[in-house]
Amino acid sequence: MNAAKLKHIVAVDQAGSISAAARALNLTQSTVSRSLADIEQEIGFALFDRRARDVVATERGRIFINRAARIISDLDQLAEDARLARETGETLIRLGVSPASMQGLVNKAIIALMRRRPDLRVHLEAMSAATGIRALRRGDIDVLVGPEEAMRDEKSFAIERLGDLKTHLFARKTHPLAEKKTVKRADIIEYPVIAPDRMSWHADRLRSLFDSVTGDATRRMHVVEYFPLVADIVADSDAIGVISDEYAESAAFMRRFSLLKGPLFEPLSIGYAIRRRWLPTPAVRALETALREFPPGA
Repeated sequence: MNAAKLKHIVAVDQAGSISAAARALNLTQSTVSRSLADIEQEIGFALFDRRARDVVATERGRIFINRAARIISDLDQLAEDARLARETGETLIRLGVSPASMQGLVNKAIIALMRRRPDLRVHLEAMSAATGIRALRRGDIDVLVGPEEAMRDEKSFAIERLGDLKTHLFARKTHPLAEKKTVKRADIIEYPVIAPDRMSWHADRLRSLFDSVTGDATRRMHVVEYFPLVADIVADSDAIGVISDEYAESAAFMRRFSLLKGPLFEPLSIGYAIRRRWLPTPAVRALETALREFPPGA
């Protein structure tokens, strides 16, 4: 059943005559009459009683026309919703960063993007690797920035490498390990260790420290995704945290903390992922450009 013809029928009912409906629709009277005739032939009964100057819905016609009006209204709303979604999609970027401790590493890219495109809106969310992969797979986010290793097996993702992120263990200035020339694994497991994510590359490396220790390695670590809280815990205790090169080089960090000397972490390959089967919007393409120019850890 043709939606345009249904719209003509509803217009006839609202206008009270075929000629008035034709004027309202900016169509010829014959076009509206033909739509009415086609619908009545398809359903097998008359929708209107024709009178000299107007038309009145039949009893069965009234039921049909009321339902047709609801369908037309729903179609109009669907079109409007699609238009708004398209406009929003063209200016909105939903960005996931994994793990949460890496959230600040996209700061330069986001700032550059906002300076160039003040019309865009960014919804930035820090999340675990597993949560980020599920969110991108479902379409809840548009872009996921994180360790390539975590995203590599997702066949539905298109992944672009951004570079390597160097990370270190750190502790307060007066920590017993701060002055050691080389910190060994056996030294580290004597203290509380804070992983930035329960299911991440860093967490796997940290768990490996406890391989020689009985018990569940995960239960021997803290897991805190919010870095400012990690910094406060490390500053006021013997706990050991994880930090990237970018933060480690800041004067504020060096005043409070020391990097532990020891080759525990090799560089971490960082990339971003989008869904293969969905073409990126212009807004997402603008974010891609900013990420390439200011990759995490740069």
